[in-house]
This record gives sequence, structure tokens and C-alpha cells, in this order.
Amino acid sequence: MINEINNLFISLVDTYSELDEIYKRTSCKLLDDYSYTEMHCIDAIGRIKNPNVTKISTKMNMTKGGISKIIKRLLKKNAISTFSNPENKKEIYFKLEENGKIVFREHEKLHKKWNLEQNTFSSQFSGKELKTIQNFLFKYNNFLKEKLNTIKENK
Repeated sequence: MINEINNLFISLVDTYSELDEIYKRTSCKLLDDYSYTEMHCIDAIGRIKNPNVTKISTKMNMTKGGISKIIKRLLKKNAISTFSNPENKKEIYFKLEENGKIVFREHEKLHKKWNLEQNTFSSQFSGKELKTIQNFLFKYNNFLKEKLNTIKENK
């Protein structure tokens, strides 16, 4: 049973990734030029007040170094630009430029469409069944994170 569950998770991740790519490619040609993490970084910049590397890394649950690499790519693509507060010129903030605004809106449309489809699918289950699924996934995710942390600590 456990092997079947693991195989289903692997299949689920693969299918989810493939579906995500198809949605991205069929929604807006501009999205083809952006990775999943770049789109989510743009989304974070569009939603956070005075977004900087620290705020973005917290929202996306990524390291500051990882966010800095994404920021460099987004600056090269002219999706974002930088600005600073006249009172604190040391702190660098980001704002969306026209391409970034388009990606932000298209990404938001994709999420709305996906959420609607998810809600339609989920309606076949009772609240109790959904709670059981949620509980299992929460515990399994924590189990995997603990394994990952153990491996990282032993390096």
C-alpha cells in the first residue's frame, strides 16, 4: 500500500508539473519566457508593499541568495526595476514594469482558473474526507521535511 501511495505521489507531481507547463504555454506567449519561480517572484513583488529581497524570500520561503538570482534574471528581462526610499537609499526595493505587470495578471488568471477547477473537483468529497486528506498530506509533508532536514544536517 505504501509503495502504491509513493508511486501515486510521484505520478501526481509529474502530472501537476506537466499540466502547469501546458497552462503556462497556452495562456500567454510572454509566459514562455518565465520559469515557475520567476512568475511567483513577480507575483510576490506585485502583492508586497515595498518588496525587497528579505520580504520576497520570506513570502516565497526561499533563501535570500536564491531570490537574488531570480531578481537578476527578472531585471535582465525588464520585468522589474529597482527603486530606493529617499530616507534610506541603502535599502533596494522592486517594482513591476510593463512585462512584469502582464506576467502578474496572466499568472493571476491561471491561478483563478486552476482554483475554480480544483473547487469543482473537490466538491465530490465530503468535508470529512477532505479533512482526512488534508491531515494526511500535512503529516506526510512534515515527515518529508524532517527527513530532508536530517539529511542536510548530516552533510
